[in-house]
Parts: sequence; C-alpha cells; structure tokens
Amino acid sequence: MIMPGPEGDSIRATGGQVDDMTMALIDAAHDKDGEAKEVIGTALFELGKKKPMLVLSACHSYLKKHSKLSLDHRIVILNTIERIARETLDTLDARMAVDLIQLASHELTQSKEVEPEWQTAASGILVALGTKYCDDVMGEMLQKFQPGVLPHFFVVQTIGNLAAANVYGMVPHLTAVLGTMLPMLGLAKYDNMRWVFASALSKFSEAIVEYVANLDKAPDSSVSKERFAGEIFSAYDLLFNNWLQSKEAKLRLQIVEAVGHMTHIIEKDKLAEQLPKILQGILGLYKRHPEPYHITQGLCMVLDAVCVEGDTTLEPYLDNLLNILFAQTLQPIDFHNPNSIKNHNEVLRCYAIITRAFSGKLVGILLAKLENNNDKTRMAILTIFKHIINSAGEAMEDKKEVVVSGLKGLCNETNTKVKKVFAQVVIAMAHHGYLELEGGHLMVEFIVRQCSLPDDPPGKRPADPEFVSNQQLRSMCDNILHLVTTTIDIMEPVLWPYLLEMVVPEQYSQATGALCRSLAHLALKKRAENADDYDIDFDEQANVPKPPQLIARLIVLAGWPQNGRNRGQHVLQLMKGLSPNLHENLAELWDTIIPKLTEYLDGTRNFKSENGDDEEKWNQKSWEDLLLKLLTKSLEVVDSEDWTAEVGEAFGAQVGHYLNCSLEKNFLYKCLGIIMRKSTKKDLVTKHLDIIFSSVKHTDQMERDGCAIAMGFTAASHLDTVLSKLESVAKNDMVRKSSGLLGFMKDKSEGDIERVKATLMLCYGYVALYSPPSLIISRMEATILRTISPYFVNVKDTSVKQNLIRTVSLIGEALHPDHLENHYNFSSRGDFITHMQNYMRAEPTLHLNNDTRALCMQSCATLVKLDPKLSDAEMFDLVKVATNCVFALPVDGLGMKKGREEHYEDVKETTELLKETMNAMHALLKQILAKSPTPDCLNDMFKHLHPWMVSEAEHERERAMNTWLHMLQYYTEVMDASKRDRFLIAGPFLGTAIPRCTDPKPEIRQLAMDCVQLILRISLTYEGQSLEEKDAMLDALPMLKERLQKRTDPNILYSIINDLAKVIAKKTTREQLYPLMESLQEGLMDFQSHSSSGACVVLNGLMKQRGSEVFDKVDELLKNLHNKLTQIQFSMTKTGTLRTLRTLASHHLALFLTSLLQYPVPFSSEVVEIWQILAQDAQLTTAILEHFLELLQKSLPYEEKADPRDKTKFTRTATAVPLAVTFALVEIFKVEETREQVQNMFHRLFAACLVRLGSSVGVNPPKPHGEKEEVKAKDKKKGVVKEVKISPIGIAIEAMKGFLERANSLDLMEALDKEEMWDKITDEVEYPEAITSLARCLVSIPEDSQHVGKIVTSLTSVLSSLYENQRVTVAAFFAELINQQCAGDESLVELIMNSLLGRLVDTSHIVRMLCIRGLGNISAVSKEQVQKYSTTILSAMMAGMDDKEDPEDYITIEAMSGLSRIMSEIDESHIRAILINVALKIRPCFEKEKPAVRAQAFMLFGNLSRFGDGPSRTPFLEQIHSNIVSLLLHLNDVDPEVRKSCKYALRLLGPLMGSQAINEKFQKHLLEEANLFYGEFMNDLSKLIIQDFPDKVNFYVMGCVAFFKSSWSEIRSNAAMFVGFLLGNLPKERQTDITKEHVCNALILLLKDPSPMVRAKAAEAMSLLYDY
Repeated sequence: MIMPGPEGDSIRATGGQVDDMTMALIDAAHDKDGEAKEVIGTALFELGKKKPMLVLSACHSYLKKHSKLSLDHRIVILNTIERIARETLDTLDARMAVDLIQLASHELTQSKEVEPEWQTAASGILVALGTKYCDDVMGEMLQKFQPGVLPHFFVVQTIGNLAAANVYGMVPHLTAVLGTMLPMLGLAKYDNMRWVFASALSKFSEAIVEYVANLDKAPDSSVSKERFAGEIFSAYDLLFNNWLQSKEAKLRLQIVEAVGHMTHIIEKDKLAEQLPKILQGILGLYKRHPEPYHITQGLCMVLDAVCVEGDTTLEPYLDNLLNILFAQTLQPIDFHNPNSIKNHNEVLRCYAIITRAFSGKLVGILLAKLENNNDKTRMAILTIFKHIINSAGEAMEDKKEVVVSGLKGLCNETNTKVKKVFAQVVIAMAHHGYLELEGGHLMVEFIVRQCSLPDDPPGKRPADPEFVSNQQLRSMCDNILHLVTTTIDIMEPVLWPYLLEMVVPEQYSQATGALCRSLAHLALKKRAENADDYDIDFDEQANVPKPPQLIARLIVLAGWPQNGRNRGQHVLQLMKGLSPNLHENLAELWDTIIPKLTEYLDGTRNFKSENGDDEEKWNQKSWEDLLLKLLTKSLEVVDSEDWTAEVGEAFGAQVGHYLNCSLEKNFLYKCLGIIMRKSTKKDLVTKHLDIIFSSVKHTDQMERDGCAIAMGFTAASHLDTVLSKLESVAKNDMVRKSSGLLGFMKDKSEGDIERVKATLMLCYGYVALYSPPSLIISRMEATILRTISPYFVNVKDTSVKQNLIRTVSLIGEALHPDHLENHYNFSSRGDFITHMQNYMRAEPTLHLNNDTRALCMQSCATLVKLDPKLSDAEMFDLVKVATNCVFALPVDGLGMKKGREEHYEDVKETTELLKETMNAMHALLKQILAKSPTPDCLNDMFKHLHPWMVSEAEHERERAMNTWLHMLQYYTEVMDASKRDRFLIAGPFLGTAIPRCTDPKPEIRQLAMDCVQLILRISLTYEGQSLEEKDAMLDALPMLKERLQKRTDPNILYSIINDLAKVIAKKTTREQLYPLMESLQEGLMDFQSHSSSGACVVLNGLMKQRGSEVFDKVDELLKNLHNKLTQIQFSMTKTGTLRTLRTLASHHLALFLTSLLQYPVPFSSEVVEIWQILAQDAQLTTAILEHFLELLQKSLPYEEKADPRDKTKFTRTATAVPLAVTFALVEIFKVEETREQVQNMFHRLFAACLVRLGSSVGVNPPKPHGEKEEVKAKDKKKGVVKEVKISPIGIAIEAMKGFLERANSLDLMEALDKEEMWDKITDEVEYPEAITSLARCLVSIPEDSQHVGKIVTSLTSVLSSLYENQRVTVAAFFAELINQQCAGDESLVELIMNSLLGRLVDTSHIVRMLCIRGLGNISAVSKEQVQKYSTTILSAMMAGMDDKEDPEDYITIEAMSGLSRIMSEIDESHIRAILINVALKIRPCFEKEKPAVRAQAFMLFGNLSRFGDGPSRTPFLEQIHSNIVSLLLHLNDVDPEVRKSCKYALRLLGPLMGSQAINEKFQKHLLEEANLFYGEFMNDLSKLIIQDFPDKVNFYVMGCVAFFKSSWSEIRSNAAMFVGFLLGNLPKERQTDITKEHVCNALILLLKDPSPMVRAKAAEAMSLLYDY
C-alpha cells in the first residue's frame, strides 16, 4: 500500500496564473444558476483533464481547508474529482490517488448520519479509483470495517459497488470481507443497514459467479464457488430466516434478489435442503407486495439454479409453485408500466426454466387446467403454451402429440379473445412441426373457420379494452393462413390438398379469398415443380370435392371478384393452378385465358385506386361476359354432353350456398343459363328451370335479373320449354290460394304475387331479346304480349312497375328491325307508351328515390325508334310528361325529408340517380328529334323547355339549358341542311338564351353561350353556309365563353355581353330582328338582375348597330324600356334618367359642384351616380378636375387645436371641402371614360393626391353637424343615411388608388401592393417610408416616370408649406427621387438638392432627417455630380452627425448611411483630410444603445476601407486595429442587423489588414445570410491572429478586457471567450508578451458577474488557459 506523500494537503501548483484560476473556479463551482453551475463544473473538468495534478490537489486542499463549506459546494467539487479521476486514471500519480482515497474516505464517513448526495459523491471517487487502486481503496475501507463494530452505511455500499465495478480486483478480498462482515450482520438492527448489507452480498455473489464463469481471464484460476459457499450460506441463513420478516418492502425485495444470486453459490445438497423454505419465503412475498417484478426475478434465479435436466429437487413443491406462478400469469398486463411487462416476461421465463426438468408434468398440469371454463384461465394457459413451444424446443420434443391432442378441444371455442391467443399458439405449433401430427388438420380448419367469421353486428362496441372484434380476428387468421402456407415448408403436406375440402362447403364462404390465396400458392408451386403430390386422385381423396363441384364454386366466386375481401385474383390463380386436375382439356385453354383475366382485373383495380369514381372504371357486366365466355369455351373444349350435365348438376346443387348472397346467386343463374343453352338434355333443362324458379328470391332485384337472363339464355336453344315453364309459373305461382295438401301451406299474399309477377314479366323480356329472331315473331303476339299486357294497369309495387318497364324496353329492342332483320308492325306500341307516361306522372316531384322515371324514358326511347312515327299530339304529350317529371325535382334530388338527416351515401346515390334520369330524358328527346329533324319539331321542344329556362329556381334553369344545348347539338347532326329556310324561330331562341349568358350561375352562362353559338350556326346553315365553314365572328364566341366562366363583376360582364351583342347584330337577319328584340324586352323582366342586364346590353347593342332597321318600332321600344327602368336595377338603363342632371351641370358647373360638395360624406348612392354620369362627359370631366385642384390648393387641409387631454399635443381635424373633394375624386376616378383626362393631368393630380395623403395622416374626421331642418316628405322615401365612421387617410388612399387605376398605372399599383405601402401610410411613424416607397415605385415604371419633372414642379412650393405633414411628405418624396436619379434628369437633381439644402434648418427634426437622407442619396447619381457636390454634402453629413436635437438618433443614422453611400463614389482626395476624423467620430456609435446606430456605424467604418489603401493607409490601418475587437465582439451582437453589418465591414476591411489567411477567413465565413458558428470561428481566427499579428495579440487582449465592463452581457461573454481563444492558442514561448496577471484577474472577476451567461463564458475561457 502506497503511503501519502509528505506534502499532504499542499497544492501541486504550477506557479502560473492557472493556479489562481483553478482556485477561482473551485470557489465559483456552486453557482446559483443551474446552467452556469454546469458550465463551471465542465470548465473545471476540462482544466482537470489537462492539469489533473493541479486541479485534483487544489480540490483536495480546498476541501481540507474549508471544513465548513456548504454541502452542495462540497458535492460539486467531489463530483468533479470523480469525473477527472475516471478520465485521467491511467496517468494519475499514485500518491495523489492515495490522498484522494483518504479524502474521499474521510468525506464518506465524516457525518455519522446518512447524507445521500454527499456520501454518494465520495463513494463514487473511491469506486472510480478502485478500478485501478483496488487494494488501496480496500485498505482504507477495511480500516472503517472493523470486526464487532457496525460500519457506516456508505462504507458497505462502496465495497459492494466496487465488487460490481472491479470483479477481478475484488473477489480475492471477499474472503476477508465476508469473514469480517458475517459476524457483524447480527448487529444491524435498522432496515437501511440491513438493506445495504443485502445489496452488497448480492453484488458479491454476482461477482463470484462472474469470476468463476470467466476463469480464463481471472488472475487466480484456483478460485471456485465452493471457496465461498460456506460464508454465503451463513449470510443467506441470516438474511432469509431473520431479515426477510421485516416490514420494509424495499429490504425484502433486496433480500430476494440477493438470495437469487446466492443460490448459484450455495452447495447443491444444502440448496436442496433449503429449497422449501426459499420457495415458501419468496412466494409468500407476492401477497405483501403490489409490484411483483423483483420477486419474480429472484424466483427465476432460484429456479435457474435448481432446474437442471434430471434434477428432481423441485418436484415436491412443483404443484404449489405452479399455482402461484399461474396466479401471476393471470394478472393483467399494464402496458404503461414497464415493470408490469417485465414481470409478465419473467413469469413466462420461469415456465421455460421449469420445462427443462419437468416438461411432462408441466404439460399435464396445464392441460388439466385448460378444462376450466374461465376465459382468462384458458388465455393464460395458451400464452404459457405459446412461450414454451417457442423457447423450450428440446424439452418439448417428445410432448408434441400430447399437446396437439390436449389443445384440439379448443377448436370449437366461441370466445374471440381466447380464439385470438389460440390462433397465436397454432402458428407457433406450425413452426415447430406439431401440426403434422394427428389432430393438426383440426387446427388448420380452426384457422379457416376464423377466416370465415362475419362482421360484428353494428352497435356500441363493448367497453372492454381487450375486446377482440370478429373483423380483427378474421384479419389476423387471414395473415396466419398465408404465412403458414408461404413461410413454413413443413406445412405443405398438411395443407395440400386438405384445404380444397373447405372451398365448396357453404360455412367457409367468407374464407374463400384466404383459402384460394393459400391454395393458389401451393397449386402453382407444385405444378411448376411437377411435384409428386400435385396430381389429386379424387377417388382416393374422398373428402376433396370433385372437379365439377370445384369448377362451379370457383367460377361463381370469380364472378364478383371484389367480394370476399378482393378474392378475384386468388380464385383465378387457383383455377389456373388446378386446371390439369380438373380436366386435361381445360389446362391449355385456362392457361391462355386466365392470365388475360388477371391482367384485366389488375388494370381496373389500379385505375380505380388512381381515380375515385367506381362506375367508370369497373364494369361488372363486361367482367361477367368475359367469365361466361370462359365457361362457354370450357364446355366446348371438353365437348362432352355428360360432362356438361355434371357441371350443370354441380351448379344446381350449389344454389343453396348463396341464400344470402344475391350477387353470386345472380351470376350462378347466368352460368346455369349458359349450360342449359349448351345442353341438349331436356330433363336437365327442365330440372334446372325448376331449381331456378324454386330458389329465386322474388324480393331481390339482383336474383330476379339473374333468373330472367338465365331464362333468356336458355330460350336461345329451348324456347318452347321456357315459355311452357313461364306459363306454368303464371298459372301456379300467381294464384293466392295454396294448392298444398289440406291447405297446410300458407296462402300467398297479394305482395308475394306482385313480386312473382315482376320476375315473370322480366323473364318474358329477356326471352324475347335472346330467343332466335325467326321464332320470336310468331310467339310475340300469341304468347308474350297476350300474357304480359293485362299486368300493366293499376301497378302499385315499385319493383313490379320497374320490371314491367324493363320488359317493355327489352321487347322494344327485340322488335327493332336491326335485331329482327325483318319488318314488324308493333300495333300495341301506343298502349305501352301510355302506360309509361302514366308511370312517370305517378312519380312524386318532391324527391327522387328510384330510377322509375329513367327506366320509363329509356323504354319510350326504345319504342320511339320503331315505326310508325309518333303523331304530333303523341310527341307533344310525351315531351311534356318527360320534362315535367324531371325538371321539377329538387336541386339535389333528395328534397326535404322530415326527421331524416342527409348522409353522404344518400346524397351520392341520389346524385347518380339524377344524372341517370337526365341522361335518359336527353336520349328520349333526341330519339324524337331523330324521327322528325325539322325546325317545327325543334320549336315544339323549345316551347316545353322555355318556362323552365326562365324559372326562378337556379337548378331548373340549368337543367333546361343543359337539355336545350343537347337538343341543338343533336339537331346539327340530324338536320337536313339542303332545305333552304328562313329559320325565323332563331329570334325567340336567341332572346331566351341571351339573358342566361349573364345568369348568376357560371355553369348556366357557359351552357347559354354554347346555345347562342349553335343557334347562329344553324341559322347560317339554313342560309347556305355549311356547319364546318369557318366564320371569324362565330369562331370567336368560345373566347367570350371562357371570359364568362368565373366573372361576376357587372363591368366585365357588360364588356363580354357587349361583344356578344355585336356578333348577334351582325349575324341576325332582318326578319329575325324584331322577334329577337321583343324576346329581349321580356328578358328585361327576368327574375335574375344579371340576366335582365345582359338582355339590356344586347338590346342596346342591337339598337346602336341595327336601330335604323326598326324605325317603325322606335316609339314602342322606347316606351317599353322607359316603363321598365324603375323595375330593373341596371346602371346603363338609369343613365337615361340622369341625363337631365348632366345637362344642368353643363350650364352651371361651379354652382352645381358647390352644392353637390355640400352633401354629407360618404355620399349616398344617388349622389355617387350623379358624379359618375357627369364624369362620362369628357369636357365636363376636365372642367371638374381643374375646379377641384384649385379648391385643394386654396382650402385649409385641416384645423389644428391643442389636445384638451394633453396640452403638449395637438389634434388635427379634417376640413369639409377638401374631404368632400377627395370623396368626389374617388367616384370620378371609378368612371372608365375619365382615363384620357386623368392621363392628360397626371402630374397635377398625382401631386394633389400625394399632398392629400400627407395631409390626412393622423387627421380626425370632422364632427357630424345635426340637421335642424325638417326632412321633406320626398326625402323620407330615401331613408335617413346612418352615420358612418369616416377615415380621412382611408379615403385619401382610395383616391390615390383610384387615380392610379384610372391612369392605367397598373404596374405602379402592383409595385405599391408588394411594398405594402398602403398599410404603412396609415401609420404616423411609418408614413415617410411609405412616401419613399411611392417615389421609388413611380420612377421604376417607365410609363409613369416621364411625369417626374412636372410632378417636382408641382410639389416644390409645398416644401415651404405651413403644415409639417405636407413638408415631411414632399421631403421624403424628393429624398427618394434623388436616390432614383430623378429618372435620369440631372438638372432636376440640382433643383431638388438645393430645395433640400434650404430645409436643413427646418424646425421639424423629421424634415431635417429626410433632407439629410436625400443629400446622402446623391451617391446614386452620376459620378461627376457626386464629385461636384461632394464638399457641400460631406459638410452637411458631418453637421448631421453633430445635430443636438436628435433624440432618437434618426439624423445620425441617416448621416452615417449617407456617408457610407457617398464614400463609394467620391475620390480619395475629397475625404483624405477628414478620413481619420470620420473614423474617430463614428467610434462612439459602435457602443450606442440603439441597434440601428451601431449597424450604420459598422457599415460606415467598413465603407471607409475604400480610402484605406492609398496615402491614408498607415493611419487607417491603425484605426482598423483599434476597432477590430469591437467589430469581432459585435459579430455576435443580440441584434441581427448589427451582426450583418459587422460581417459586411469585416469583409471590406479584410484585404487591408495585411493577412491573406485572415482575409480568406472573413470572405469565406462572413457571408451575409450564412449562419455563423461564432465560437468555432473566433477560435480559428485567434490562431490566425497569433500567426500573422503576433505583436498585436496583447493589444487585442487588452481591448477585450476593456469590454469586460460593457453594458451588454452578450458582449462581455464574447470578450471573455475571445480572450480565452487568444491566450489558449498562444504558444508557450510567446506567453511572456501578455500581461497575464491582469488578464487572468479580470477573468476571475467575471466569475462574479451578475449575468449567468458571462460567468459561464468566463469559466469556459479559463478552461483554455491551462498552460498559464
């Protein structure tokens, strides 16, 4: 053992400054700020890594000397010692180690009481040092661990922790430690001491086990468990038999853990002897502890020690142990509590360990418990089985048969939670070869049965959080079946061909998708591999369905591929895989066709997922046709009547499988129809016709359709047999009285008979369609029509009605000459059309809930195709009924249904129904038109549609216009253009369509425009022009339509409809003109104001261009229009009423305007219209604007009075006349016609609006004057205008915007919007910047900048205005004009500059600031001018920097900004004399409080660099060195603009510093928008400074020290870090250049700075100065 050195408490000092800094850091280590404390601790640690002896000895000494140091401070230092010791252990001086061990030992036991944080820190040092100096630490500890005396708590804990940390060092000491410890265990009376002893013994035992397990690495290979077995047993005896009875839970758990480890060391015979007590003691704790994890963990270790294969020690206690473990297994897992999850896993691990020795007994006990009816019990047992099957493979190998046999009873389980766990057990068994044994098939069948579970019934889900729904279980078992098939090779013989047994039976219908997926995988794989067991011997495999049964089942399942969880692909793949087994002739056919079918399915599915609408992508009929063709070809390719009969019998036998699956049943019937059509066996046909009719559900339309189509298919080969069957059904099934024996069968209700009737009628329809045409004509009248005709009257049931309608349609198709290839006179057609019309009339128009209307119209369309042509009266009735029953429906088809909310599905379904109904009506009307393609027929249809086109209801108008467009489009296809005709009806057609061109609904506008174009084209066609012939005007109409699409602005609509009027005026013939005008006059009365306006515009356009042609109708037209003016709200019409006023104004303008301006503002709508009508006259507009400009110049802009609340402030109130003029200007500028006048007076109006803006900022509206006069009766009608709050600045902005828009300065407006100028100008502080934006934007627009000279002339006098706001406005405007070079006018620059120089003595500091800004902007003009005025401007700028009345430093900022810009333009000779003066003047600004001042000062200093490379190089370089520290520290300023300006300045100054490396650093890293890592940058820069400016290092360091007193904590922090980097990177031999003592003392002082950040940075800096 090393003895401590003679220096004992002395510090291993270096003699440098680092000694003091170390002590200062130790002193400051207990900072009150948490973050600073952490940084100081880290700094001390970093210093300790470099100077471990110094820091450790200093900490040692500090603690020795300051015995009364606060506890927290001691803890921080002790923790630092531990960190340094761990880091530098390899280099640590042995004497220092001993000193620290003694210190830590003293600290550990200084207090007899337990102080956890303090003593843990001391213990940590001892453990850290003990990993190398274990003997020394143990020597120290053993002194405090004397026999017969109870040691300190932390002495025991330290020894225990050391055993865990240094196994190889500690185990040799354990003999002595245990020898001392065992006798003193009896002295421990308190639970905390007992706990620490138990913990230490636990760690000792663990260390011994680890040591023995790794003897090859151990220093003494003779050590064995036996050496310690006696002592450990003695300790166990005391702990377990005495201490375990303690009431302290923590102690009991620690004892259990210790005992767990001890059992691995105790001798086997003693362990066997003690086992009952151990088990009893540990298991007894479960009742006393709510948290069982640690108990289970201990138990698991004990079991691990005794459960060795062949060892039966545990057997007598096994039953009790398993009962208690099972109780733990039953505990619900709390997934939010990690210990609960761990406990569950440890319990399962116990079972796995027990299985090693007692697998047979365990399985027997578990299977016996499984007979319990409790669900939780069975789930727990299954969980155990799953675990032991997976983790105890070898031990369970010979128990597989027992397990399978025992578990197969669960295959009939009903509880979903139990079934879920059992399914997990099944997959575990599958993986480990259990299912190959007898009973395995039952387990597979169990999984398949779960795959066929139905969805849970709708309703509230149970509150049980572990609830397992049928859907969840089904999905899980789908996946299990797939995984077992595809990933477990040993399962193939189990599954093939066994799974085929479950394809056909009805109970597995829901599972067919999953079954087919697995079977397809197996079949295709075996077929590809030509496997021995691929071919199935159906006689030997008696349970496997025969091929016809499989074919029937699979084809029907494939018929609806989306059902059964998208089973289609899997069914097809199975068919392909099985084909050679089904019939040798099928293989080639199916191998060819099935891949095409799968490709078709994939294509539609992908298409469906990319687009949303199912209807367009997936066509069920097309798919069924493909499969029926496959069936047909399959029958042909086998070509065996007997085989066809077998397949037919199989289909017939499986009808019962689809009792509740109407879709599949529908397809099965069709398949049967195909087979019967192919078969020649009458008995087969008769039998299956009976099967179909006896099994069809007459209440289900799908089944009814399938039945009827099957009849049709069969009729193609067996017409008379089918007709005979249908007659039989009519006689027997449509009679109410039962013919059953003694009447035991129930009588049929009327509803039953009606539904049978519906099926029967539909059958007749399909029989007519699919029968051979040569045979059907003879049967039509005699059999079919005679049978069905009586059933069409008084039909109440909707399904019957719809099927009758479908039947009529099918008969119509059957009798069409194209189908019959013959002529047939359908004499009873009129009766059927009448029935259809009656059905349509009977449908309610309040809602749409079925497709009866659509079906009726489809049937009528089919009937109309047949000859002879309908009479005019018949056609008239049919069109009327059809349109009335469709157009009158509600907008969405749903209507108002009381007590029912609209659901998305309802809306979607009704929308589709509505669309289908509209299409059916269009088809019917087109068919009528096709039969009589004449203008008269078209006009008849128009008469029906007209009332709906002008309906108040938007949706009715849209439907009618849509229908009319379809009719016109179709008419162009069928019309006979060879017949010359006047087409006089074009007038009313156009007159009705034109108001719709401006309908409020964009869709109607689009439809109307298309109608107009088509009407004009048809008209021109009748005049001899072909439809395809180009016509420039008509071809331009689509452009108008496009403009109409989303426009609702009346002005734009007016423009578009005006263009339309020109086209119509040009293309309308003289004969069509007046009828068109008459129709348009009716359009003026349209319910929609937009539409009446559109009619008016076209009427006016026609009047303008074609009015001369209606000279005999002028009076009539004018009278009608005048009468209607009061009823239509349209400005064009009102213009006529207002002309008198305009005439009056032209005679007496001044008086008129004076009176008009006295109206209260804001003006009423009537006054607005007066201003606007006046402005439409060019001469009047010019005179009005001249008058307004004169008024604005002479009138006071506002009244200024002292604020009664604050006498130092003034309130400004707008005066009436200028305000009224501003309102009037707003209205005048809105008038399109004023553009020319506004542009002619641009400069004067711009100046007036600009000054008006300035005059309105911060101005209050005038107080409203109470009207004392009585309101006249005629005025009462207009109503009293409510007081509206007026904003003078708001209306001034509106005037300026209106002026710019009318002057067509759209680019300028857009630029101003981007600059957000309008928002800024309302702010009293921001508005000079808004004026600056305005000037900048004005000059940037070439079209507007030409006016600048004249605008300046108009504004110059305002610069001397009495009103400050006006002077500020003009000064801001002029300042920016100079910046923009006055749009290139140099003479203007001089004029403005002189004007601004004259205002440098203005009483307003804002005006002075703007003048300084303007003079600074001179840098933007040509270099010659800058040189010319440089002296004057430099003087002005220097004076600006000295302005004493500049409270906010605005003028200083502008002066420095101006100087910055001037510098870039003037010659060095102009600045040489004042360069250093400027530099000195701006230096104080670096540290100004206002960020903008600092930013400008740094930028200006950077710009001075331009003159730093000439004659002034030396003095300027000195200035750079003087200011560089400030620049570098402010590079991390709190303000981002200051940081940016420092980067800018340093980039400019870099080239002048004489260091290429530093310059490159500045250019590379100080990019304006780049993110700078300041600490890293300063560290790298300090190295370059040391390298390139060695003589300046001390100067910079002292400069930084000066900043230690900065008022900003960030700058003080930056200075401390910069000092740290400079000194830390300085080579040792150069350190003599630095005044180290001063600097280090200054840093030490910063440790007491009020800012935590500064204290932290000072500590960080000190950590770098380890060499000082």
